[in-house]
Amino acid sequence: MAVRKVNHSRRIRSKKTTQISKANFKDIIQFKYNAKDVYDKTPMVFVLSKKGKVLNAINISYLKEYIIEQLLEEKTPNKLKSWSLCDKAYRSYSIKNISSVKQIEYETLAQRKERLKEEKDKKRLKKAKNED
Repeated sequence: MAVRKVNHSRRIRSKKTTQISKANFKDIIQFKYNAKDVYDKTPMVFVLSKKGKVLNAINISYLKEYIIEQLLEEKTPNKLKSWSLCDKAYRSYSIKNISSVKQIEYETLAQRKERLKEEKDKKRLKKAKNED
């Protein structure tokens, strides 16, 4: 089966350097992964849990945006309602092979629409003020 990666760059609002020890459930992080026979060397993942020396996560690079939005609404990692949509993107990463961790501020479609609306309203107000 061919694996197709999805580009989510337009949804990324910011990236901040962090440590893997600070990653928690629902965080979206990106990192360099240095292990043998790895297809995705810089995965962007939705963190499920850390157990010992293993990071359990869902690699969102293989998911459509609407599935990621459903993941972000999850309340607990134990029984994901959207599991059937993302089970093929589940991955376990050895923490010792992870470096250059970045915390991702991910913007959903609803958040993007709201932000653009606010920006448009601000411009409209500024223009109206300048005309007075």
